[in-house]
Amino acid sequence: MHASPAFHGTWNDTRCDLAKPYVCKISSETPPPTPAPGDGECLPFWVPYGSYCYYVYNGQTGFSWPDARHYCQQFGTELLSLHSRAEVEFVRNLNYTKYHNVWIGLTRDRNFGWGWTDATSLGFLNWAAGEPNTAFHPGEVGEESCVEMYPDGRWNDNNCMQKRGFGCRRRQHNAAAIGGVAAACVIFVVVAGLLFYVFRVRGYKLSGLSLPTRTSRTSSPVDVPTFSNPNFSGESDS
Repeated sequence: MHASPAFHGTWNDTRCDLAKPYVCKISSETPPPTPAPGDGECLPFWVPYGSYCYYVYNGQTGFSWPDARHYCQQFGTELLSLHSRAEVEFVRNLNYTKYHNVWIGLTRDRNFGWGWTDATSLGFLNWAAGEPNTAFHPGEVGEESCVEMYPDGRWNDNNCMQKRGFGCRRRQHNAAAIGGVAAACVIFVVVAGLLFYVFRVRGYKLSGLSLPTRTSRTSSPVDVPTFSNPNFSGESDS
């Protein structure tokens, strides 16, 4: 920046190794709070933040919005829903911007409004300037009914068949629940192994198993011993 009156406030490119005065800038706004970590676990390659897990695809091959949503649903979850500026900044730092913008879970609902596919509330919006504009591009089929996120975190409505990266979001797994399911699976495997050993290896058959039965007195040839009951003369307890 020039300091002389003739060039007051204008800029000039110059060598980076020259010694110059400098100016720093810092925002006076309070930074968004970081949510407390959850007590659950995430799948491999998913990143925890708060009580949720996040996965962002940043490969060279993009996906349409329906295909991206289908990928997330295979893990029992949905496309990203974003509910704070802090959450947006977290996702931005996951290095998804190398090849694409990313699809998020915001789309037009049946009433032509906007809603998240995971049915969470729409209490936070981060549209880019002039968006959403429902633009229609020549040669494309369909309107802009799906939402992508730019590298700066702002949102834009776009044609759902465009190829983009995408992000998924799901609640963390409960570690205790995972342990209980694992224990039940181990017990099942052990019982199944024992049954296999008994009936296949040892050669037992269900038809060959005999259970003890009780024979009625009228048909039993075995004599039942009797003894005198001292409380009732002449009677026995037979």
